[in-house]
Formats: sequence, C-alpha cells, structure tokens
Amino acid sequence: MFIDSGTSVVLESVSSTGAGVTFSFPLHQSAGDWSIVFQAKSGTTISADLQISLDGGTTFTNYAATLITAAGAKALPASGTTPPIAGALYRFNYTTLTGTWTILVTSN
Repeated sequence: MFIDSGTSVVLESVSSTGAGVTFSFPLHQSAGDWSIVFQAKSGTTISADLQISLDGGTTFTNYAATLITAAGAKALPASGTTPPIAGALYRFNYTTLTGTWTILVTSN
C-alpha cells in the first residue's frame, strides 16, 4: 500500500497480535524534509513496533521500537533519530493488543 503525501488514510484495523499490513511512501518530488504521523484509536491496550524492510519485504527489523503504546498520535519527523525513508517498506508488529484498534497514517 502506497501512502500519498497529504492524505490521511486508515492503514488497518487490528484485533490480534502479529505483523500488520505492509506499506510504503513514494519519493517526494520536492526532495525536501517530510514526516509521518500515525494515530491509534479505540481498543484497550496496544504495543506496536514500527518495522522496516530494505530488501523488498524479505526481512523486517524494528525501526522504531514500541512506537505505539496507547491511543493518540505519534510522529516520525525528518529531524528525528528514525526519519522516514521513501521507498522503504514498513509494517507494524503488534506485540500486545486488547480490543480492536484503528491505525491511521498521513505524511506531508
């Protein structure tokens, strides 16, 4: 799934632990700094690692461990220690999950 810049989309609705949907961000034409914001809604408990793959999805490794730990928004800014990388594949690995959670994403 490609996440276009400036569009907020439902990434997934999850109710069990394990790997989530694979997604990516296209190269930004302006080639300037950009960021990603994730929002988690609903459910009771959640813990999710953001994972990255640079080999086409064969191997995923944690990129931002325990990025999501509660309802609310989390950002990956260009100036942070885990900046977004266009063209890389991402997914969440849900390690703790109670209830059904909706995960939304947008980028600028």
